[in-house]
Amino acid sequence: MTTLDPATSATTSPTAEESDESVVAMWRTVATQRGDAVAVRTPAASISYRDALTRTDDRGRAIAAAVTEPGRPVAVDVESDIESVLSIFAVLTSGHPVILLDPFLPDDRKDHILGLSGAQRMSPADIEALPSSNEPLTVPEPDAPAVLIFTSGSTGRPKGVTLPHRWALGMALDGATFMRFGHDDKATALLPLSFGAGVDCLLMSLLNGSTLLLWDVRRRTAGGLIDWLRHEGATTVHCTPSLLRSWLADLGPDDEIESVRLVSTCGEPVHSADVERLRATISPAGVFCSWSGSSESANLAFNLFPPGRVVPQGPVPVGTPASKKHVRVVDEAGNDVPAGATGEVVVESRYISTGYFENLELTATKYTEMSDGRRRYRTGDLGRFDDEGQLHLLGRRDDAVKIRGYLVEPIEVEAALRALPWTVDAVVTADRDAAQLTAHVAVDPDKWTPSPAEIRTALAKTLASWMIPRDVVVLTALPRNERGKVDRAALPPAPARSPEPVRGPTESTLMHIWCDILGLETVGRNEDFVSLGGDSLAAAKMLAELRDRWLVDISTADFAGTPTIAGLAGLLDAAHRDRARSVTGATIIRLREGTGTPVFVMSGAGTPAASLVPLAREIQGDAPVYGLQAHGLEKRGRADRTIRAAARRALKDIASVQAEGPYRLAGYSLGGFVMLEAAAILQGRGENCESVIILDSRFEPQLVKRVGGRMTEATGTDGPATSPDRTGSDDAESAPKPRSIQILWTRLVMRVLVATAGWWQLPTTLQWNVFWDLGRHQIRRHRPTPYRGDVTLIRAPENPDHPDTWARLVTGRVNTVTVAADHHAMMRAPHVTVTAAAVSAALDLTDSEGSQS
Repeated sequence: MTTLDPATSATTSPTAEESDESVVAMWRTVATQRGDAVAVRTPAASISYRDALTRTDDRGRAIAAAVTEPGRPVAVDVESDIESVLSIFAVLTSGHPVILLDPFLPDDRKDHILGLSGAQRMSPADIEALPSSNEPLTVPEPDAPAVLIFTSGSTGRPKGVTLPHRWALGMALDGATFMRFGHDDKATALLPLSFGAGVDCLLMSLLNGSTLLLWDVRRRTAGGLIDWLRHEGATTVHCTPSLLRSWLADLGPDDEIESVRLVSTCGEPVHSADVERLRATISPAGVFCSWSGSSESANLAFNLFPPGRVVPQGPVPVGTPASKKHVRVVDEAGNDVPAGATGEVVVESRYISTGYFENLELTATKYTEMSDGRRRYRTGDLGRFDDEGQLHLLGRRDDAVKIRGYLVEPIEVEAALRALPWTVDAVVTADRDAAQLTAHVAVDPDKWTPSPAEIRTALAKTLASWMIPRDVVVLTALPRNERGKVDRAALPPAPARSPEPVRGPTESTLMHIWCDILGLETVGRNEDFVSLGGDSLAAAKMLAELRDRWLVDISTADFAGTPTIAGLAGLLDAAHRDRARSVTGATIIRLREGTGTPVFVMSGAGTPAASLVPLAREIQGDAPVYGLQAHGLEKRGRADRTIRAAARRALKDIASVQAEGPYRLAGYSLGGFVMLEAAAILQGRGENCESVIILDSRFEPQLVKRVGGRMTEATGTDGPATSPDRTGSDDAESAPKPRSIQILWTRLVMRVLVATAGWWQLPTTLQWNVFWDLGRHQIRRHRPTPYRGDVTLIRAPENPDHPDTWARLVTGRVNTVTVAADHHAMMRAPHVTVTAAAVSAALDLTDSEGSQS
């Protein structure tokens, strides 16, 4: 257990250890001692302690004269600036409790706070404009209300928590004991002052005589922050874990700030990966501090990690209880549980909140007055002490849910999700009535955008089956409220499920296969494979298992038309009666029913048309959507050797659906080249193409040179035939290097397989890799026919090709749209929604200004 001696603080300031007074008295004492030292500095201004004290006293008298109702709260519009700091201390000096109004709060939330509290609202400018007064100032009592903190209300309406003046003294002592704030410190608050943790940081630093550096991340962003911290010689930095993650994402070893001795986070659990990333960037030689608490308990615990201390994997324990806080872990009867056992966390102290503002009933359920003057607060959090006396928080008591008789804590599942290589952020919620979990996972598209089924399968390697969420929603980012916390009310709902029980032995067997592949406990006969999180690879794996078990061959094209257990069972039973039914060489499938002009989309190299289902479902309107794929990919048949041959075959498939134009053509990756060539052929026949859409197709250097295009250093380095990294990790360096003869043999075998692609069926993964390689060969040898028309190019940001190269293949306009996802992720949820929106815009009006980048 880490302990710190307050005597080692750089300087000595009055703290709650020696005094029992109001925050106003302590502020005056410190400000008088520090005199001309800088109290607060922003990128725009600074103020000394002496001037700050003079102005807060003057403004405090003016407020006392203007707000005559005793005890009436004053609500101040607070920004991260000097005027707001002065206003906070001025209200405290006036004897009125202060409410910190966040400018980013929705108006209805502000109105609710003002209505509930009956507060007088003032901005710093309003306070400055008040007439001066000689109103005598009285020093508030230690237990008088100082601050009303209104909870974020992420799961309901906000409620006010009353913090007494004595609370600030505990803050000062924590700042000296754990963070060692002293006169030489320059403490950087990246937490808005309107946050509970923001005002805590203000008090912990200023009441210990430090200089407070304010940088408003929400208005300034993090651009230029590193340079400013270096210029100011910042010694400590304080923020939320989510801000830390986003800030560090683009930083490297060259961004170290040598003056920083400590970085702390608060507000949410912090994970080992966050600490390791911090050590690799801003503060390799500094201390990391995990700092936890709540509006009701104030500071709860601190956990400091100097450079040599090992960081445990997963969520970091919250650590050592805060100053003058007796923290217990109790059972339902209120008895202490032994180390290692889980119970409710209870805080006993005089330095916590006094209750909920004008809500005696709620206060009575959570607070108990003790005979020695302390208060007991039942946090509602589950926790445990380890053998070293470190406190671990395990989530809300109300969040725990019994699943199959086992008590599951969502925070444990969140830790497992965060350990996955793709995960950026995650939150798990529990439905007690349904006894199930739902996971919302934000992923890094630069690594891989996994399907829900992949996520559940990965979790099964570390979690018991009853701990795996039934529903997984993949997002680009978790929604957060104005306080920076996950806004649970804004989390998109998981797809509604109303499963029908399976019928008969065939459906029962299929259900068990689906459950294994999708990582689910049960599946209804009417539930859609894609909606349950299955992707094209999962479908191929499932169909391969059917082939091995029943010796029948059902194509992904057939399955895409009826992707339910009931539908698949029908195909399977029919295949037993007539095997010929399952033997089809179809290279076009209907992805979506509809009316009007169809949309034809060609899949990429080595991927079946069924992989386009997510895109087809998201395209706006009700037009039918058809997917095309390479000949021989799923059924025996010699593959087309050139893009032009593939285009002619695609036109035959299209003609079977639509006899004459105008046509709507789109192609993904290799399919973009095929459909562009098909459009040129149609044009030569006198036909008209209404829309031609290319989805992140990529050139090979040979093609760029052949058409006289512009090369880039990265051209051809990440071609459309590249197999996606499904693990999210790069083991190239750690993997054993094959001998040269093995490399030559592998290349020879692949060359033979590509030359005979489609002649026989290979295992699914190998078959797809062969057609990926074939696609790259086709692009290298392609001799395109120029298309005299307009084209929409929808591309990923990391597409290595020069956009001007397309002008060598297209004589009309090339309208370019960039979507924020990589080559593979743009066709998968959640990013496919943005891709489909761009496709929809191009189908409606290809030169729409609103769709261009």
